[in-house]
Order: sequence, then C-alpha cells, then structure tokens
Amino acid sequence: MVKKITALVVASALTLSLAACGGGNNGGNAASNDQGNAAGGSTGEKKVVKILHWKQENINKAMEEINKAFEEKYPEYKVEYTTTGPDDEYKQAQRARITANDVDVMADLSGMRLSPQEWTPGAKTPDWQQWIESGLIADLSDQAFIKNWNANDIEKAGTFNGKVYAVPTGKVAMSGLFYNKQIFEDNGLSVPTTWTEFLKLCDDLKAKGITPIAVAGKDVWPLKLPVFALQAKILGGGNQQKWIEGVWKGETAYNDAEAVEVLDKMKTIQDNYMIDGFMGIDYASVPSIFAAGKTAMLADGSWDAPTIATANPDLKFGYFPLPATEDKTKNASFVGKYDVTWYVAEKGPNKEGGLKWLEFFSQPENYTKFVKAAGFIPTQDNISTESEFIDNELTPYLGDFELAYEIMMINRENVGEHLAAEGVHTEYLAPGGEFKTAKELADVQQKEWEAAAPK
Repeated sequence: MVKKITALVVASALTLSLAACGGGNNGGNAASNDQGNAAGGSTGEKKVVKILHWKQENINKAMEEINKAFEEKYPEYKVEYTTTGPDDEYKQAQRARITANDVDVMADLSGMRLSPQEWTPGAKTPDWQQWIESGLIADLSDQAFIKNWNANDIEKAGTFNGKVYAVPTGKVAMSGLFYNKQIFEDNGLSVPTTWTEFLKLCDDLKAKGITPIAVAGKDVWPLKLPVFALQAKILGGGNQQKWIEGVWKGETAYNDAEAVEVLDKMKTIQDNYMIDGFMGIDYASVPSIFAAGKTAMLADGSWDAPTIATANPDLKFGYFPLPATEDKTKNASFVGKYDVTWYVAEKGPNKEGGLKWLEFFSQPENYTKFVKAAGFIPTQDNISTESEFIDNELTPYLGDFELAYEIMMINRENVGEHLAAEGVHTEYLAPGGEFKTAKELADVQQKEWEAAAPK
C-alpha cells in the first residue's frame, strides 16, 4: 500500500522519536523510558511491556481496555502502547523498533506471507522472515496459549518452517462494497451479482443524482480494495495463484488480456462512479461521508463496519462482493486476509512480559472484546461476536474465502514503483495519475517486471 515517503528520513525519525520517547498513547515520557531500559525494562518497580501498533480508532480503544485490565491483573507490569500511522509509516516503525530491540509485542498488517518459493528465483524475502532468520522473533510453538487459536489459521498465517512465530487475530474481507440499504430500498435497487448489473446500478444511481461510491484516494492503498475482487475473479480465469506462478515462469504477463481487463475495469469505476475529488479524501474521513448518506456505497474493508456504525448508529448498511465478471457463482465470495498478527520480540527489553501479555490477550474473554471491536471474523473457535453484520453480511459469502492478490503475490527484488508492494497501483491511472489507458500502465508494469529479473 504505497505512500511516497522517504524511507531513510522516516526510519531515522522513527528511531529517534519512537525509540527515544516511546510516543505511546499511555503517555510514557523519555525520562521514565530511559530509566526503565537501564533497569531491564522496568519503570520504578514496574516492568514495561512495549507494544507497537497502528492507529485505528475502534481497535485502539479495545486495546487500551485490554491493556488496562492486564495491568490490573498483573500490577508488576506497565503497558506502553505506541501507535503510528498505518502502512508505510507503520512498516518503518516496525523496522526501526525491532532492529533496535526496542519493542516486546508488535502487530503486523497481515499474516506471515510472501515467503520465496522454488519458482520465485531472486524474490524479495519479506521482513518477517528476515527477522525470524535473524533471531529477532520469539518461537511460540511451546506456548500453551497457542491452543486457544484455530489450528488451521495458525498454520496458514503464523507458522514458518514448522514453528509458530505469530498469532493472527482475525480475518477480514477486503473486496466488498458497503451499501446504504435505505438508499437502495428508496430507489428500488438491489445488490448486483454480475459486472453488467453493477454498472447498471451505478448508472441508475447517477441518473437519480446520487453519487455511487466513496473511497479514500488520498491514502492511496484503499484504491486497491475493489481491485482485489477483480484480480481474484479474472486473473487465471479465476485462479490467481496460477496466474502469479505464470508471471514468474513467463507464461502470463502484466500486460496480457486478463491483467489489462483488471486495470480497465478499475479505471471504469474511477472515471465514472467515484465521489468527486476522491484523490483528496483521507481514510479517517471516508466512513463519515458514507455514514452521512453522501454516497450509496463505500469501497472499504469489512473491518470498518464498527467505525461506520459509530458514525451513524441509525444507518442501515450491508456489504457485498464487488461482482467482477458475468459469472454469478464465481463472484459470490469475498477476497480478504488475516489481520493484526502479533509477534513477540526475542531480544526486546521484556520478552517475558511480552509473552505474559499475549497469553492474557489470548484468553477467550479478552480476545472476544478485541474481535468485537475490530469487526473481524474470529480466529478462535466458539467465539460469539454478537454481530449481525458478520452473521448476515459476511457469513453468506465466506464459503469460498480467498486470500487477496497482495497476500499471494511474491515480488521481485527492486521492482519498479508501478509494481512495488505487491500492488496494482491504479492510482497511476487518470484521473489521479498519468496513464490515460489501462494498457499504457500495464505495459510499463511488464517492463518493470522484466527489468527486475535476476541477471
């Protein structure tokens, strides 16, 4: 999820500001942190547990409650909960803090993914794998609390070389559109099941003076969310793993017909159906725009359902998969990922405290508070979220839950900006970017892919 920032500047700033002063929501100060580090991770008589996460209001509030309960149960500990902006800013914070041994528990944006395979010569090794291989991440295999989590989810998203290193806290759908049920009902509209039906729905809304779709283009990465549906259902004829392996083997290409179709359909949406000025709307603002009834739909991940409900408790809204093709059956499932995956640092200032915290978090009563606030599909069994949204809007489309392209695509080292971060980067398409046609962007992407091939 690409944000054009200078990595060196950000990493330096984060190393200084986060490592030196904590930057935590709990108000830690530089003096107490320095004393705590000198005393083996304690502040006075308390042992500090340093947790790093990104800013997401609904989840942050739940985390603060869990951290408070942890401190009450274990008064010898104090939690220093630090948050940064999401995506690139957070990734830079991760790298700065884990390599400086200045964090005990650290969230990741997805489950463990993108590890090089035998068919990916010269592939980039992901950060999490580099950290594990450098001895920076604790092995959780023998921790009793791992049994609290669904074994299949731990295997898919938290295991590397037969050992458990991470705990994925939930699954989310990323390829859907929130929709205002009142607007749909008032105008005699129904949820579309094919691409043609979707276009007609958007045209009907425009004809009635209703803006079809809101999206947070300023943050760039939200533009990828609708594309995930297009990729999963179009690439490889609906088998994107086959297409991904093919692009590595030279059997498919970024400018082949299917890849261009993905870009072309997203350009159609961006050109015709998104809210005016979408490239200037930030992610923090867009749920309120949708909740206020200013658009009929919102391109966003299912995790933002609690934020929308908070913005307008009276709003009746649903969530459906963006229909990418003319095949109703193929379209009728979400694409998504694992979210908020916890690691414990092997060489952090308080590994023991980090493990104790994750054990506490893993207790079903504490995890339930978290997963309810997050709006995730639980990764512990027998958890009741008491969520009509999950039960009625997500569950009907979860039978064939697929991982998103960015979770599956293994990139080449030093690939160009138009393919970086496993993205499709439709922000480069007009009106937001320089490319007037999908084919122009696709050709540049293919050239960058070829240029990054091992010599």
